[in-house]
Amino acid sequence: MSLRVTSLVLLLACATAQALTVVGYNATENNRFASGYSTAPVPNSSGSFIGAGMDWSGVGWDAGLSTRSIAMISDQYFVFASHYATGSTIQFLSPTLLAANPGNPAAAVVSYTVQSRTQLVSPISGMAGDFSIGKFTTPLNPAHGIAQYPILELDSLSAYIDLPVLMYGHNDLTTNSTIIGTNTISAFYHYNLHGGDGINDTFAAGYSFQPTSPGDSQFEGGDSGSPTFAFYQGRLALVGTHSAITTISGTPWSFDNFIPVYLDQLQALNVAFTTVPEPSRMLLLMLGVLCVMRRRKRLTA
Repeated sequence: MSLRVTSLVLLLACATAQALTVVGYNATENNRFASGYSTAPVPNSSGSFIGAGMDWSGVGWDAGLSTRSIAMISDQYFVFASHYATGSTIQFLSPTLLAANPGNPAAAVVSYTVQSRTQLVSPISGMAGDFSIGKFTTPLNPAHGIAQYPILELDSLSAYIDLPVLMYGHNDLTTNSTIIGTNTISAFYHYNLHGGDGINDTFAAGYSFQPTSPGDSQFEGGDSGSPTFAFYQGRLALVGTHSAITTISGTPWSFDNFIPVYLDQLQALNVAFTTVPEPSRMLLLMLGVLCVMRRRKRLTA
């Protein structure tokens, strides 16, 4: 498949629909928790769970709105969508506390206070966009055993095309769990999501939705900020945070803030993130973004 990067105006649907849509949804296969979310969540231990064997503990939720999720990129920083900012308290299910007392999942829910939030800018236009990071007042307590996810850093944009991903979202079919589905990266988009200036501010990975493909997923309103992961060498690696949805030529599309293009900004902010595979410091990827920018200017000139 050839690399596609498109300038696009999106209509954001952030409140009308209610959940991540998964073709052929099955609670045993798609729910992160078997019951109890979010006050006393019991992990889904089924072998048919698509997230079985993966560490989901670093995906937390807003204590004031449990449908709003975030993901940790270090022991103190997390990622989310700018337009759907978190409240002041984030909660997690501590795997170590749960293992110490498996009969009391409520006691394994731990809380952290948000100290600050920082909105990052498009690497192309320099405009403040839809990708933000938050910082806790204190680092994660190692005794809680909460995961911190590396960011998947490949050498070029084209290397991400057709990459299988796991999409995380909330579930309106039951309040007992969040939900996980699958898709693949189809294209890249640069669109205007903030302000009326007409300048594109958000660089995103796009996922087309095939309603006849079992397991295929699309975002819905309220999923914003939830993470998308690749599964790399036995562990979850972050690719994006949910940003927007629209329909293009009759096909539903979902869009993630594409985290790898923001790594230089994270580094400048002294965020102690990690990447997989070994970092190439985004040189080839950012050159690809600049080439895209030049090509888009030629096409629209």
